[in-house]
Amino acid sequence: MGFFMQVFRELRADLFRTQLSLLGVAAGIFSVVAALTLVDSLQQAVHEGFSAYGNELLSIDREPLEPDLNEDGVFRWWEYAARPPVTWQDYRFLKEYGAAAFEGLAYVSYGVRTVGVDGDWRLLVRQPFAAGRGFTTGELARGVPVAVVGADVEASCGDKLWINGVRHEVIGVFEKAGMTSVCPVDIDQVQLIPFRTQQEAVLRGSMLVSGADPEKIRTLMRRARRLRPLEPDDFSLNEMSFLVEEMDAVFALASRMGWVIGFFALLSGGIGIANMLYVSVEERRSQIGICRALGARRRVILQEFLGEAALLSLLGAAAGIGLVAVLATILRRWATELPLALSLRSALAGLGIALLVGLVSGAAPARRASRLSPVQAIAGNKNEG
Repeated sequence: MGFFMQVFRELRADLFRTQLSLLGVAAGIFSVVAALTLVDSLQQAVHEGFSAYGNELLSIDREPLEPDLNEDGVFRWWEYAARPPVTWQDYRFLKEYGAAAFEGLAYVSYGVRTVGVDGDWRLLVRQPFAAGRGFTTGELARGVPVAVVGADVEASCGDKLWINGVRHEVIGVFEKAGMTSVCPVDIDQVQLIPFRTQQEAVLRGSMLVSGADPEKIRTLMRRARRLRPLEPDDFSLNEMSFLVEEMDAVFALASRMGWVIGFFALLSGGIGIANMLYVSVEERRSQIGICRALGARRRVILQEFLGEAALLSLLGAAAGIGLVAVLATILRRWATELPLALSLRSALAGLGIALLVGLVSGAAPARRASRLSPVQAIAGNKNEG
């Protein structure tokens, strides 16, 4: 306890220099921890969204999600543009002849303003309802003009919407999803209708399949397209797990960028700590000389200055982490769609890197202080006086 009290007294001896050093460390740790908090929160929200769908979900599309490049690194878009779209006939074939090969099957047609669905449409949107209900099997089969809309669509249950020249009754409204929602469509703006009521031209068709073996689905699709054994696939099977890997790579890059930004801020904080301790060594030469003359070993002097550097950096880190926690709480209350939360991992990472910066910055001044001889330290101080 006496050691820490001594360290506190030395830091309080020059509050101005101490505050400047604290500010530098706090700014660096704030940058690092804020980046980690943002990345971790978004990554957790996205993973929760993907887990709701399940990694076994397959999407049958004309183009692959994973870029297929040729030898020159060029995406072969012209090959995929020549492919036939995923059509209602493909969906009917899989539904009629492949029911045993999957657990769920949905057809999705993307139009100009709306999305037409058929089958297990919940494979597309898993968002809970704020009001109303979803489609029934009969409504989808008969093409009843009803609609399920997102939270940002200006409509309530029972309202009438003119969609593609047809008057639809709103039967359900999704809860607010926010920016972390995981879905092929914008849930908050979506207008879902039964496919059979969609009168406009379909811009893009797709199928969603759950609980299926990709090879069995590939075989069924080749049969539906009547492809010969040596002919290549004219469709793509996209797995949800690929999107998870891609998002993890993006978050990892964002995390590294946060560390880079924080490094330069911490560098200035470390320089401030080192400069402060160098000045402190010179100002306390006589004190160091007296301690050495009374029998204090070099490691005691070394530990004292390293303790000052470590405590200074940890106090700055605590200030930076505290500011992140306060801002995360405020933003979480004001922007509920952004689930920010300071994790224990991010806080410990900030404290750890701050302690390392403090020890590295204080190593040279502490070593200089511990190597001062008692006679030189006391005499040098008197000569300066």
